[in-house]
Amino acid sequence: MGASKSTRNQYFAALSVNLISVSFGANFGWVSTSIDQLMRPETSRLDSELTNDGLGWLASVMSIGGLLGSIVFSWLADKFGRRACFLFMGTLVAVNWLLIIVARSLVQLCMARVLAGAIGGGCFAVIPVYITEMTEDRLRSTLGTFMSLSMCIGLLVMHILGYFLDYVTVAWIMLLIPAAFLCTFSFIPDTPEYLERYHKNGVEKSLRYFRGISANENAQLQVELTKLCKPFATLENGDQSMDNKLHLKDFTNRKARKAFFIGFGIILANQLSGCLTMSKYISVVFRDAGSSLSPIGSSIVVILIQLVGTYSATLFVERAGRKTLMLISTAGICLGQVSMAFYYYMGQLNIDSRPFNWLPIASLSFIMFCGSIGLLAVDHIVISEITPPKIRSVIVRVHMVTMSAISICLAKAFPHMSESMGISGIVSMFAVFSFLLTIFIALYVPETKGKSIQEIQASL
Repeated sequence: MGASKSTRNQYFAALSVNLISVSFGANFGWVSTSIDQLMRPETSRLDSELTNDGLGWLASVMSIGGLLGSIVFSWLADKFGRRACFLFMGTLVAVNWLLIIVARSLVQLCMARVLAGAIGGGCFAVIPVYITEMTEDRLRSTLGTFMSLSMCIGLLVMHILGYFLDYVTVAWIMLLIPAAFLCTFSFIPDTPEYLERYHKNGVEKSLRYFRGISANENAQLQVELTKLCKPFATLENGDQSMDNKLHLKDFTNRKARKAFFIGFGIILANQLSGCLTMSKYISVVFRDAGSSLSPIGSSIVVILIQLVGTYSATLFVERAGRKTLMLISTAGICLGQVSMAFYYYMGQLNIDSRPFNWLPIASLSFIMFCGSIGLLAVDHIVISEITPPKIRSVIVRVHMVTMSAISICLAKAFPHMSESMGISGIVSMFAVFSFLLTIFIALYVPETKGKSIQEIQASL
């Protein structure tokens, strides 16, 4: 069985399901590229003028949708299967873009934003679990980075299209994404791990599809079936059981507690490292450096840097290891934030900083690259890998809800922090967080490179 034959369908499934991620990335950048058109009566399709307060609602309700989507779609994925959940999400992606096309009021646009956020929450909660369940150990990390890469591509596409076209035309073009997804994903079976865990039919058919096992390769099929059944047949105390109902002890045993603790730390690293929050300063940093680029132009430059970083993670994650990339990422973010804070403190101390006008752009670019090459690319992979398979979906759901809640709190606190602390104070605060999180990763996060799920669980 050749390598291309055994991996072809896994790559195809990962690319297909992440078309939803492309759409979410595009939706994430929709407000920033459409704000000028929405605020001008001659280009807006709304029946009434959009105020700054209304714009604030458009920017914030997506996080609320993300919180709800993390809960709802992960529950649907457990109840009806990963495949059914994604097909439903793909349909909602089309509904979301149609809502933007027909919207004539702020309420209708907010409904579209909530729906977009919910789809994003579903991406973060279900796609990492899906990739972990359907891929071989040697491909798990590479295919796991496809989600971050796809979101960066969607963000870049939205900024480019938004620069040249009106927001309704862009929404019509974006409808091609859910159409392509529904056409390709409809023929992909559910994951073998889900089917085995919930005693569904089609386990062998699913294994043959994802592992490229032909009808006459029954020996290879039996090997894969044995590997698949082992995590569900052996409990932590060594007893054999096929009871897949969740019990309190599934969440309170040592491995589960340790996996939850590490996962929670990774979620804190995702939010408190400041990578996502500092993206709000892109236009400010470029302006202070004397750049003539427009806000959209400067955003495109930074997105391209993120895209290069995420693609680098896709290339090197299996060679360097997840933990190594995360350490490089958080340490690099800290270094970039220290240098940026140094520049802005120079201005506060009335020191001539003009010779260093290049430093903020270089620092921000370095921060975004470092975040993309590790922390923002492999965090969800590691969480899915270290969590025991039986409780993986529930624990990932809890972590994604936590991430959404922290994101909402940061979004609400950010204007007040910016006013009271200034950009130098905020960057310094994130530098401290990044330093502490680097220590946390070094001490507690295990290296999962080259290990099966069973081996990872045994090492906890």
